[in-house]
Amino acid sequence: MFWFTLFIIIALIALWAFIKIAVTGDDLSQYDAPREPLFYDKPASPPHFELEKQFTNVDPAFAKLPKQQQLLAMRKSMDKAGLRVTTTATFISADAAPVEGEWVMTADADPDKRLLYIHGGGFMMGSPQSHRIITSKLAEISGAAVFVVNYRKIPENARLDGIEDCQDIYRWLLNNGPQGEQPARQLLVAGDSAGASLAFCLLAWIRDNQLPAPAAAIALCPTTDSTLSSPSIIKNLNRDAMLQSFFKPMVRIPKTMLQLIGWINARVRPNDPVISPIHGDLAGLPPLLIQASDSECLIDDARRYTNKARLAGTEVTLQIWQEMMHDWHLFEPELDEAKDAFEQVRLFLNKYS
Repeated sequence: MFWFTLFIIIALIALWAFIKIAVTGDDLSQYDAPREPLFYDKPASPPHFELEKQFTNVDPAFAKLPKQQQLLAMRKSMDKAGLRVTTTATFISADAAPVEGEWVMTADADPDKRLLYIHGGGFMMGSPQSHRIITSKLAEISGAAVFVVNYRKIPENARLDGIEDCQDIYRWLLNNGPQGEQPARQLLVAGDSAGASLAFCLLAWIRDNQLPAPAAAIALCPTTDSTLSSPSIIKNLNRDAMLQSFFKPMVRIPKTMLQLIGWINARVRPNDPVISPIHGDLAGLPPLLIQASDSECLIDDARRYTNKARLAGTEVTLQIWQEMMHDWHLFEPELDEAKDAFEQVRLFLNKYS
């Protein structure tokens, strides 16, 4: 009995050590410094505090729904929010594309200048409709034909399916535009939150496969580390109105167990660069603009990615905004801070047009 118990203990210790080594990866705390100063240091506006209440005051009836119904309700709500504002852009279904999506264009858009937009939503929500506030603004300020890819989402699909969709659509955009088959004169890539993570993974894949690179890329409030090692996840848990309900259940689970669950669900190690871009090679990427908030759970994801990419020689502009909720760009009609953020995006894009 003694030897059997000892064997079980040793086996469990070995399993724990293997999981920790296999899924954790490099110690990313080495990229915590330098700490970028605030780019936008104005206190949050009153409309921002009103918007935060919508995320922190959750309807009790929602919590009683089964998980699947909760997800469907969140998807429906997110799509509805993206359609709440009338824009001057035109939205055209891209029926000829290998992956479902839509073109977003203004009247004077250059069809040979193309911007691939990858929407956020935790890899399980979001659509071209949910992000029309952002994509219509990008079409307006870039003068490009914006393609919004409706990549496959979890849990119905594997994480790698969504990544494959982004790769397929990028290849297609090289030679196809809103008016049919025509080589691109210029390509840009942008994404928010989970979509920014997919964008970063796509940029590395483009480099590794020696495809024509985008002129520049934009990441709004990116997640970059699927091992969830960023200190800001806990530090800002009670400050991030949008993400706190997502992360609060997770912080109660031991980190190694959480990473093992992530490995099983994604069928890819959490520290694999294919889903966790900060763990990859960040050299040779196009110029990047990253915008994030000092009060969001993912600020350290943005900070660490920036510092590592700069050490690798990639040009990165990091703009940290004060007191904004995660993905505040989605509220451009209501928030002056969102308007100011898009003005910075416009100035950045002008450098590479």
